[in-house]
Amino acid sequence: MISNHSASRKGENVFDLLIRDVQIVNVFSGNIQDGDIAVMGDTIVSIARQSKESQARLTVEGKHRYALPGFIDSHMHIESSMMTPAHFAETVLPFGTTTVCADPHEITNVCGMEGLRAFTESAMGLPLHVCMAAPSTIPSAPGRERSGYDVTAREMAEMLEIPGICGMGEMMDFNGVADGDERILGVIEAARNKGVYLDGHVSILSGKRLEAFRATGIDADHTYLDPKAAEEKLSLGFAIQVQRAFFSRELMEFLNQYPVQNRIMLVTDDVPFIRLVREGQLNANVRLAVSMGLDPLKAIRYATINAADRLRLYDRGGLVPGRKADLQLLDNLTDFMPEMVFSDGKLVAEKGKCLVRLEGKAYPAEMKSSVLVTELNPEDFAICAGKKNAGRETPAGSASEEASRREGCVSVRVAVNDGRTPRTLQEIRQLPVKEGFLDPEGLITMAVIYRHGYRTEETRNSGIGEGEDREKRSLPNEKRGQLKPGKEVSLGLLDLPERGAKSFHGAIATTYAHDSHNLVIYGSSREDMALAGNRLIALGGGLCAVQEGKILCEIPLPVAGLLSEERREVLEPLFSRFLQAVETIGLAHQDPMSFLTLMALAVSPTLKVTDLGLLDTAAGEFVDLIV
Repeated sequence: MISNHSASRKGENVFDLLIRDVQIVNVFSGNIQDGDIAVMGDTIVSIARQSKESQARLTVEGKHRYALPGFIDSHMHIESSMMTPAHFAETVLPFGTTTVCADPHEITNVCGMEGLRAFTESAMGLPLHVCMAAPSTIPSAPGRERSGYDVTAREMAEMLEIPGICGMGEMMDFNGVADGDERILGVIEAARNKGVYLDGHVSILSGKRLEAFRATGIDADHTYLDPKAAEEKLSLGFAIQVQRAFFSRELMEFLNQYPVQNRIMLVTDDVPFIRLVREGQLNANVRLAVSMGLDPLKAIRYATINAADRLRLYDRGGLVPGRKADLQLLDNLTDFMPEMVFSDGKLVAEKGKCLVRLEGKAYPAEMKSSVLVTELNPEDFAICAGKKNAGRETPAGSASEEASRREGCVSVRVAVNDGRTPRTLQEIRQLPVKEGFLDPEGLITMAVIYRHGYRTEETRNSGIGEGEDREKRSLPNEKRGQLKPGKEVSLGLLDLPERGAKSFHGAIATTYAHDSHNLVIYGSSREDMALAGNRLIALGGGLCAVQEGKILCEIPLPVAGLLSEERREVLEPLFSRFLQAVETIGLAHQDPMSFLTLMALAVSPTLKVTDLGLLDTAAGEFVDLIV
């Protein structure tokens, strides 16, 4: 029940907002207390019981619901929703999230400094409070992939001057940090000189190498966590940001018992669109953690005050006087679906519906012409048996006469995925050769095409170099209008468990592919792969599913090939149809969107395909496709 009062008698308390009769979850004491919440402007002024004579311009009957601080997501990427910040805000406010720390390294990988500025500006002034982190690792694995931008110490210092940027985003080149790479250490030093918080991504280091990483001042990690890894990182002073991929009952029990509680957080990192709208945002992770045994009051702490302190947002995260009136009212502490959500003391969502209509700012035209690839042909996806590295810059027909005559079998490296996570393992398989080319029947051919453009005609035609030449290939820190399209295709082979890749029939293409977001195509048919890729080139990026020469579904993502400017209600049926198309094609994975977008990630274990070749990510070394 909501009532409004426009006047009061002199001398009586008049609040802007008064929420009566709630059970206040106090994240400072770890208790639940009965009270009222009184707000002036955007700030809580009292949580004590108010007299019946107290009045407010807006009075809400809490009906003894639980009152929680608005959730604060201390590490996430808005781009993973494939929506603009305004439409993302409309989607997540009803889930109780009122503040996020977004690392926009996806859009910066593609569009550089100007893209970062435009994206940051578009997130300002929303009822969802967005803190931006300056992307630190672009490309995520220097020398092992190329993106549309290159971040050095100079760029880091410049990014941290942009209004709305408040910290350094996740440092992903953990081996470079531990090895003392001067370029990477320069980026960290530029951020340290600004006195901002430093986020990390350190999935496989331990012992002395983890200490070397921590010694740089980076003090947060959101990657692999089991109880052993969590204890080691916490003991070294890391804040651990736990994402759902690593939830387990054993980890929840560890978190319940750990004696120091203020450096533990729950985060989302990446939430694909369809999971976001169907399950929720940070509230979905809180719900899952509680269902797996985490104490509800600890889960709330991990999603509120701990995150606020980590982000140095000392004006929010708790429901006490002097803190911002970002809060949510819930019927219970099990499903974590709020009945009402308030941001800055204003009601912004009720019963799962956003009450504010947010219009995003227009993006520069050059951000909508970011797929700089010339026309693809089916021959681009043939793997020559005489070429060890499957990176190709010339049609298959140009292979040597000797290779073209070869028949028989060759040994190849295959990336085998478990069908649940983005991780892959390396296996050596025997594949037949027909007329000089591999016959990959029963496997998925994966192609990664560099899509960020070239400075000169000479660079565009030079192809992929080997060894040292590969390391020296520069990145185009230039405006997109000054770059020219070209074509370099790097190939690999994938398999999946159970039904394996044999069920896969068709092609799926995406320009959303962590972290460099090159054009990635998965297929069983060269013709379907060419059609899917060419369609995304024409659209300026997006998702496309093709089978037997027919486009089953496409989702345009014209902003940097990453984002749609459409709202949730337009996108939801599109993504449902796309997932149906993926199922029709036969991708046997529990989380197909994560699979499609993470198989090119150069910092994810263990064997991945980048635009420069087949990469052993643990060793940080390229390996030959044909052994």
